[in-house]
Amino acid sequence: MQPQENNNPACGGFFVRLAAYLIDMLLVGTMLLIVKIPMFFVRLSHPDNFLTGALLFRFSLLDILLYLAASAYFVILTYQTGATVGKRLMNLRVVSVNGEPLTLLNVLYRETIGRYLSSLLFVGYILVGLNNEKRGLHDMICDTKVIYVCKCMQLPPRRAYQPMPAYMPYYGQPVPPVAPVPQQTPAEPERNPADDGSTDSGQGDADGSADGPQE
Repeated sequence: MQPQENNNPACGGFFVRLAAYLIDMLLVGTMLLIVKIPMFFVRLSHPDNFLTGALLFRFSLLDILLYLAASAYFVILTYQTGATVGKRLMNLRVVSVNGEPLTLLNVLYRETIGRYLSSLLFVGYILVGLNNEKRGLHDMICDTKVIYVCKCMQLPPRRAYQPMPAYMPYYGQPVPPVAPVPQQTPAEPERNPADDGSTDSGQGDADGSADGPQE
C-alpha cells in the first residue's frame, strides 16, 4: 500500500526520488557508453574528425548530441507518461500542482534549465527534503511535484447484512416448513395419597358421630 495523506497520494521524498534518479542515470549512462566506446577508438585513429573535435568551448559535436539524447530521455518519457523508468520502478509520477496536464514546454524547461539550476551545489535537490510538498527548485520553477501513484483495487460496494437462515438448502432442495411450537399449559399439582387417607378417615369419624345418637 502506498502512503496517503487525507485520501490523496503523498509526495515523493528525497531518498525515493534519489533512488529513481540513480536508476535513470544508470540506464542512460549504459546507453551512452555503448556509443562512446566506439567513438573513442575513432578519435584515436582520426583526431581531426568533426564529431570528436572541439566545437563549443571544449565540447565536441558528439558531446552535444549525447547530452541532447540524455535530455530527450527525460523530456519524452515525462511528457508522455509522467514518469521515467526509474520513477516507474519507484511508483512515482510528475504532475502539475494545479492538476492540469503537463505541457511540452513546461517539461522541457524542467528537465533542462530547471535541473541545471538544481544541480548548482545541489541546493535545488536538497530543497526536496526541506519542505512539506517535497518540491525541488526545478519543481518550484515549473509548478510541478512528484507524487506516489496509488494502484489500489476498487472494492465492490458493501451490501447490507442479512442474517443466515437456520436451515441452508443445498442442491436445490426447498426449505422445509417449520412446525409451530405448541403452547404448554401449566401442570396441576400432584395429590398426596396420605392426604387423601386422612381426609377420608376424618369424614368417616364425622359420619359416625352424626349417626351415633340415633338408635
